[in-house]
Amino acid sequence: MAHYQHILGIDEAGLGPILGPLTIGYSAFSLPAPLTGDAVLKLDLWQALGLGREPKDRAKGPVVCDSKTLYSPARGVKPLEEEVLCWLALRGLEAGDFAAFWNALCPLAREKRGLYDWYFDPPERFPLEADWARMRLRAQPLARALDQAGVGLAALGVLPVFEGELNTALRRLGNKSRAEFECITRVIGHVWRDHSNLAVLCDRQGGRERYGRALANEFPEATVRVLHESPKLSTYELTVEGVSGQPRLFVAFKEKGEGDHLPIALASMMAKYLRELSMHQFNAWFHKHDPALKPTAGYYTDGKRWLDDTAGLRRAIGIEDGRIVRQK
Repeated sequence: MAHYQHILGIDEAGLGPILGPLTIGYSAFSLPAPLTGDAVLKLDLWQALGLGREPKDRAKGPVVCDSKTLYSPARGVKPLEEEVLCWLALRGLEAGDFAAFWNALCPLAREKRGLYDWYFDPPERFPLEADWARMRLRAQPLARALDQAGVGLAALGVLPVFEGELNTALRRLGNKSRAEFECITRVIGHVWRDHSNLAVLCDRQGGRERYGRALANEFPEATVRVLHESPKLSTYELTVEGVSGQPRLFVAFKEKGEGDHLPIALASMMAKYLRELSMHQFNAWFHKHDPALKPTAGYYTDGKRWLDDTAGLRRAIGIEDGRIVRQK
């Protein structure tokens, strides 16, 4: 039975809007001892690290939870930002503006600044509401918890998929589900190259139950074995035979996985945070062209309103719809 030394959690934000990027968050941890795939599914890193899993626990120290419980438009970005920046401070990924933050956190991003100026030029101040000095202090107990548990933070980042890139993928693949899955496997491949025996925990993709053929298409060098497929959990093992060390990958797609697995919850926080920062930069960039323009979060109804409000401006600037409007 295969054992895995590293756990990777993946989650997304922004699949539904018509404006702004799709963001795929990920977090990976090294374990003190290898575990089987079944044991990985039972592992409670909240308990192992002594971390809170509810927003009400923030007064006691850092928490990791589903981003939807930390962020809302009424609550603002500060709670989510503070929890995310604790982990960035732990990794030494401090940045003074938004462009530097993108570069530190998004190694898989294909930066096309000439096509997506509204995310980069000029970069807005960063962080929005948190303070790096306070975040370094909040990261100290986090570092101690990881050290005492023998757990390491192996990877932390976000893959942003810009509007034009997503539109290209939609035309090529036919639907959002396939486009999102391709992005997720890019993240898996990126981390798997560094950690040859890797267990992946991913929030279920819609109502889909079967992923074996899709995994085989994305990783043609691997043999895919279906372990379990059901409405709540689907698991697979991929093996690359004939390669030194015989790289193995355990992949689990789990319904509401962010509530059961800390790596998925942290990935959820990373994805949502970059999505919110992206829309902040987006709105600031267009506000400089039209100070009367009302900002948008990019969801369908208000996104359509924003597109109507900016129709003349976008023509004057020369922004084609395919670069800024998601195709459904």
